[in-house]
Amino acid sequence: MAQGKLTGDREAFFSAIRNRIKTPPGSKAGRVENPMDGLFTERGTTVEERRELRERFIKEWKALGGQAFSVGNRDELANALTAIIRERGIQQAVRWDHPELEKLNLREIFAQAEAKLFVWPLATGRQEWIPSAESMEAGVVWGDIAMAETGTLVLPGGAGQPTTVSILPITLIAVFTTAQLVDGFYSVMKLLKQRYGTKLPTTTTFIAGPSRTSDIEMDLTIGVHGSKYVYVCIMDE
Repeated sequence: MAQGKLTGDREAFFSAIRNRIKTPPGSKAGRVENPMDGLFTERGTTVEERRELRERFIKEWKALGGQAFSVGNRDELANALTAIIRERGIQQAVRWDHPELEKLNLREIFAQAEAKLFVWPLATGRQEWIPSAESMEAGVVWGDIAMAETGTLVLPGGAGQPTTVSILPITLIAVFTTAQLVDGFYSVMKLLKQRYGTKLPTTTTFIAGPSRTSDIEMDLTIGVHGSKYVYVCIMDE
């Protein structure tokens, strides 16, 4: 097999690169304090556009194997959650300690469906957090950002909102409104920049349908590295 051969002037090649990045020989490129500045447009979306994004998100989410409910108010949300609880036979679940979930009084909905809903954390000691989360049959989270283009939940971690709740229980239930919907990845990055600047959360989880894992023989297994059953309930804002 013939070996490749370098051609051309090496110094001219690197000089062209230096000229393009405006860095003279022997010097280093200047530090960019916020590399995201200027990358994203400022255009927002209207309520009607976000409702259209909801339909797109649901289409993509279902194509990935998830289930979705479009709900107009809390009564419809209660009906959707009750249907999920009964379909999956959920007896105990854990939810994020999140102000938006607190407003919905989900514990009452679960109680009426004869299920218990606990609020994270489930235990005082860190060593007990993972086993306690694994014992739950469902995790309930608030969908901070929902990317319609690919049907993807974007869940920044934080105090009271750990990744543990969104990936360890066999069933994941995400609740949010159309106000959390964005079109694509650039909008996700714009929101993260606005909220956190350069101090991003330690973890930000992207969930697009049930967890899928394949081995070297391409045997597909669902629910190994995340939830096997995933649901979203998208309310009107």
